[in-house]
Amino acid sequence: MLAAGPGFVHPVAAQLPAPPVVGPGLFQLGGWGDLTVGRAWQPDGTRKLQATDLAAALMAWGQLGARASYFVELDVAKRTAETWTGLEANQRFAPVRMYLEYTFSDLFRVRAGRFLTPIGQWNEAFAAPLTWTPTRPLATFRPFAKSLTGLLLAGSGDLHGHGAGYALFWAPQGDYGHDYDDPQESSFKHAVGGRAAVELLPGVTVGVSAARLQRSRPYTGEGPEYGEDYGGTVPDTLLNPPLRNEDATPRTLLGFDFKWAGTRVRVQSGGTWLLQTATEPYEGGAFVVTAVRITGPVWGVGEVERYQPVGGGSADLGYLGLTARPGSHFVIKVGRELTDRTSPRIPDGWFLSLSCIF
Repeated sequence: MLAAGPGFVHPVAAQLPAPPVVGPGLFQLGGWGDLTVGRAWQPDGTRKLQATDLAAALMAWGQLGARASYFVELDVAKRTAETWTGLEANQRFAPVRMYLEYTFSDLFRVRAGRFLTPIGQWNEAFAAPLTWTPTRPLATFRPFAKSLTGLLLAGSGDLHGHGAGYALFWAPQGDYGHDYDDPQESSFKHAVGGRAAVELLPGVTVGVSAARLQRSRPYTGEGPEYGEDYGGTVPDTLLNPPLRNEDATPRTLLGFDFKWAGTRVRVQSGGTWLLQTATEPYEGGAFVVTAVRITGPVWGVGEVERYQPVGGGSADLGYLGLTARPGSHFVIKVGRELTDRTSPRIPDGWFLSLSCIF
């Protein structure tokens, strides 16, 4: 199955940061698609049956000589509510990744262009056919931008007999406001950071992430949503809301990730935290996903997550379902997601996902 990076990569390398472009030849073509339908409870207490995610992505990659390579991934069509605001967003022919890479050695690769932010494992293996649950943990995208435009330095090698790797990124200027930028998504004004990971035991990979960043994120009217009392005076920002909220000062992000890929049991965990500043509140959380093989291609899947949004107070989420991989290119997921804090960002209901990769 297609792993975290483009082409078919070694299972260990797939868990390390920013896996390299692989595959012989000048041009390779692939893609993936997903349809997720949910009957979820709304904040007003009603239930609604809707397509919560509809995506089709096209990927192309290849080698440009002995050391240079390229990779392109386009959202050919995308309709999703898994955005920073939880509101539905629609995109067509939007670049998720579009970069050139030059390999000096296994320990030293330089990437330039638009690429997935190397924070945690999930964000670099986000495609629906590669994940266990039909919805994405909040900690894997709420605190940071999913993609960035800039430079990346990455490499992998042997560390005292263990596979290890690193990725350092620099986004000197935000790409929000471009045609491909989703108006419901968080983007970087600028950011610098990275991730390092090591395979401690066969099938067991751990990683840490850190970044210094400023975000530009969709305006959501923070006041009433978080229960603030204005004493009858409504702020001007709610009467005439801006298009985006901007972090006033740089912020520090910390993260960790863990994956155990056993024969009959798989465990994936991660967490990301944006530390509080004088002008911005704390935000972050962590999750654990466990998959147990029931029979053949059918796995039982459970997930728990605790997340604290910017308004304070934690949200507890849980998921229980089945995931079937009847072939190397097709995945079926069905399950129930629950939470104690239903909102547009945090769904509560039944979900069915059909996805494929080629």
